[in-house]
Amino acid sequence: MHLKTTDLVQQYLKNGRVPWSPGYKQYRMALLQKTVHEESLLTLFRNGDSLPKEYGMGVDERVIEYPWILSHLDTRAGKLLDAGSTLNYAYLLDLPALVSKSIVIASLAFDHLEKRPNVTYLVEDLRHFSARDESFDWVVCISTLEHVGLDNTKLYTGDPAFNESHPGDYRKALQELKRVLKPGGRLLLTVPFGRAENIGWMQQFDKQGLGELVSSFGSDPLRSDFFKYEPSSWVRSDSHACEDCRYFDVHSASSPASDLAAAARAVACLELIKC
Repeated sequence: MHLKTTDLVQQYLKNGRVPWSPGYKQYRMALLQKTVHEESLLTLFRNGDSLPKEYGMGVDERVIEYPWILSHLDTRAGKLLDAGSTLNYAYLLDLPALVSKSIVIASLAFDHLEKRPNVTYLVEDLRHFSARDESFDWVVCISTLEHVGLDNTKLYTGDPAFNESHPGDYRKALQELKRVLKPGGRLLLTVPFGRAENIGWMQQFDKQGLGELVSSFGSDPLRSDFFKYEPSSWVRSDSHACEDCRYFDVHSASSPASDLAAAARAVACLELIKC
């Protein structure tokens, strides 16, 4: 007998909010759907204010990345590239900030397609992107650069050509993202942050690595925000306080993290403008 979503969520909460346990995905989805519609919360992200108490407890960094991205997009029309297919969900694509835009979603592979008149899909390697120069007003790249050039066969594609070990290739992808941006166009970028780590299927950037990423783009960030996961909440932070954060890899861990971290314990969110 299959449990209903509400029953799974109750089971997850009753059993201590353990990430990736039964009910976690359903709880996470409900929380994300609620979060992106809370204008008061988006205002906190937009203004650089503190987050609510116990915000996102036990949930991965999407609970930071989605509202941060959406708080820095407006409803103007234009062309947007989703580099990595992290916006490919109906509850996001139907939001005013996205429905008003012509969107291209690019990824190595897709597990589903959302039928929208303003959405186009491209199966692409971001290091060798086919779009014309200066095509986009915005590029959104949520937790994607850390996978470029590494083993994407573990989770994202069955193509053995993408079982790689070229961690520096994120620079090639970043140059392509800059190339397709119009002058004055904005890149909204997030990556896991803390201690430098390469765990095969992704890497985490430290302060030096983040600096190299920014240098590869060629202009200082208009905005740099850092968020840290603590046992009871995600909190607004700074690069220094996050520098020792380790990534929790559920795919290799033998047991849940003691602090109930689901993935990254810190995330850097950057807004870069093409000069």
